[in-house]
Amino acid sequence: MRILAVLASPFPSRQGTQVLVHNICEGLARRGHDVHLLVYAHGAFSPRVSYAVHRLPDLPRFRSLRSGPDPRRVALDLALAARLRLLARKLSPDAIHLHNVEAAAAALLVPPRPAAPCVYHAHNVMAEELPTYLRPAPAGPARALGALLDRTLAERADLTLAVSPATRSALVRLGADPARVVVVEPGVDLDDLDAAAGSIAIHATPAVVRARRAGSALVGYLGNLDAYQGLDLVLGAVAAMRRDGIPAELLVVSESDPGATAREAARRGIAVRFERHGALSDALGALSACDVAVVGRNVRGGFPVKLAVLLAAGIPAAATLAAVEGLEIDDVVWTARDGSAEALGSAAAAAVRDGVERAARVERGLRLAGDRWSAAAAAGRLEEGLRSAVEMRGPVRTL
Repeated sequence: MRILAVLASPFPSRQGTQVLVHNICEGLARRGHDVHLLVYAHGAFSPRVSYAVHRLPDLPRFRSLRSGPDPRRVALDLALAARLRLLARKLSPDAIHLHNVEAAAAALLVPPRPAAPCVYHAHNVMAEELPTYLRPAPAGPARALGALLDRTLAERADLTLAVSPATRSALVRLGADPARVVVVEPGVDLDDLDAAAGSIAIHATPAVVRARRAGSALVGYLGNLDAYQGLDLVLGAVAAMRRDGIPAELLVVSESDPGATAREAARRGIAVRFERHGALSDALGALSACDVAVVGRNVRGGFPVKLAVLLAAGIPAAATLAAVEGLEIDDVVWTARDGSAEALGSAAAAAVRDGVERAARVERGLRLAGDRWSAAAAAGRLEEGLRSAVEMRGPVRTL
């Protein structure tokens, strides 16, 4: 198939969505498909990829890598809608693969609709996530707008791919046709986008090892510092571990500005160290020195890409209920019993205290990442989903 993928974001970056979209495009290209990706003009670095990347003109100039609403993105997304239609006419794709809400809106809410089958890949549930970007504004209007987008985009797409069972359940609950929403779990490979292809080598970062206090438990966090990632829960979990007699410290590996997180950690009396994400090998090298990494995502829906990366790297992980809902991985990840920081702290503490069980879960996590959540396995699932959308509209053209 010839596939036109669309992502209304900078590309590439170290954030989960961009990493996931790269792995999707790379996996499909390796299966012999002709893959094209349309993105914003800018990215965090120059990628090495085996698919075609098309960029918007650098106008209006925009350099932010952050997720979430931004008034400047309105003009960019209108430009994306126009460029999408030009590319669709030029490439005559068998399917248009729309990643996340903005790309889907550019194709499905702005007339005229592209002729090719349009597949909406729902990476999250906007009814849950949108209110986190608009705090301290009241959550009700944002939740209602998010729900309207979730429902309308799923209605207008030929097929909706949900990244997790929780995402599908939420979309169906909001009014999407159950027959046209299918779960396609993603997968990732430990490849650096700005390095030569091949699995990376992970070595513990000496500076992190030296900075660790003797006898302490080192808790890791990987990813951006936006509100939906649950940094308040992560900090609360570390504080709960300390109250429970575990001298826990926090290591944050991120490209985000650490200011607010550093101030809140200081207010709570938590020792915290920040490391710049940089190359994936560097990030995972820092985290490999941790006793456990914590996933604090506190909104339902979506898929924990960072968790898949941690498991593939052999790093033990504890997570919130919201992050792993419906994934059935309780024998791999220590899962909080409820949505509280204390529960997340208890899950992380269990990982720290039981070294034998930690080793067993790491081994099971490596198998899960290699079998179920690898980019190759995910590409096979995704190929099936895209073909089904094409077959709804007509035969697949042979290149």
